[in-house]
Amino acid sequence: MPRKFCNVIKPTHICNLACTYCYNDDVRDPIMRDGTLIRTIEQTFAYARDRGFETVEFIWHGGEPMVPGLAWYEKAMAMQRELAGGMDYSNIIQTNGVLINEAWLEFFRKHDFDISISIDGPVRLHDEYRKTHQGKGSFDRVFRAINMVKDAGLPVGVCVVLSRATIAHVEEILEFFVENRLHFEVIPVTKSGGARNQYDLLGLDPVEYGEAWVKMYDAWLNLSKEDYVFCQDFVLKTRAVIHGHGAHCFGMANCSSDNISTDPVGDVFPCSTLSGTDEVKYGNICEDDLDTIMSARVAQMFIERPIDPECATCKWQHVCHGGCVARSWKFHGEIGKRDYYCPSLYRIHDHIEQRLTEQGIGAGAPHPFHMTDGIDPASRQSGTKPVNTAAAELRPASTVP
Repeated sequence: MPRKFCNVIKPTHICNLACTYCYNDDVRDPIMRDGTLIRTIEQTFAYARDRGFETVEFIWHGGEPMVPGLAWYEKAMAMQRELAGGMDYSNIIQTNGVLINEAWLEFFRKHDFDISISIDGPVRLHDEYRKTHQGKGSFDRVFRAINMVKDAGLPVGVCVVLSRATIAHVEEILEFFVENRLHFEVIPVTKSGGARNQYDLLGLDPVEYGEAWVKMYDAWLNLSKEDYVFCQDFVLKTRAVIHGHGAHCFGMANCSSDNISTDPVGDVFPCSTLSGTDEVKYGNICEDDLDTIMSARVAQMFIERPIDPECATCKWQHVCHGGCVARSWKFHGEIGKRDYYCPSLYRIHDHIEQRLTEQGIGAGAPHPFHMTDGIDPASRQSGTKPVNTAAAELRPASTVP
């Protein structure tokens, strides 16, 4: 697989919904200005090129990333074409879908966007926390958008948040995705934004996430070939256990080397979920080049994340690496501690190993390059084309996530 540098760009923190568990902590500078946008795109390509990355992934996030409007995005696409310098790149948008119309569909088709829409399952589950500013459920508008994208023949997946409202209904949610032929991602609610002060009401304890995940994974594994839908988290965690190294940003040792997030004013953070958290700001892309920003003390602290002593002797350290660094910060206020959901992650990887064993597939030994996520560290240092020894897919060739 080509080595990829990812910038999660937040053109705005404004949102046209008011989800109860929204992680967003920041509302500064309503829309990213043109100067900030061009600087962000230019520096992303320059840094990726200088550091030997083969491709760049731009993820447009928010807030609601469609709020800036089509004209703003047409400028962004023109900037990418001008500044790519022959480098391969792709665009993904993570949206609530409410603003999607025919003009947006044509834009997504023209510029080859992948589209991910947030939906928490059937109407009664989705509308529990994903509400409008008037307190009404958003399901009808969101589901309409999903069907518009599907009818247009564009690639679409959905993202579901495991929360207090959904954990008892994961099999029902999976049935909803199967019925509607929706590839999906599943993530647990995190302790920030609207969820911070009411986490006991909205969130999960360190064990509950794993219990719900395992139940949904088993139901997914038991799907017939005809009913199969791709789930990124299920596939990547399974791949990690088979190949012996992290395969998803939540478990990769080098997440902070290969991923950043840039907010509307040009502030750079290690993760989109940490945007607006001053203590972990790397720098500002309008004030310094990205190479300088990534060499700064805070960035190096994340890149060289220390190993929690309890992780060092863990059976699954080579695929987990302490779990999500952003969650460590949000729940513990430091990145050297293991992920809040550590007990769940241990159970998840153990369960995957068990299910693989039942099918005559053994878990892989710790990969010799697991601390560089399966990539020969010599290629990182030299800037040569990386050698990745685990590029096999775990899905039918005809399946598009």
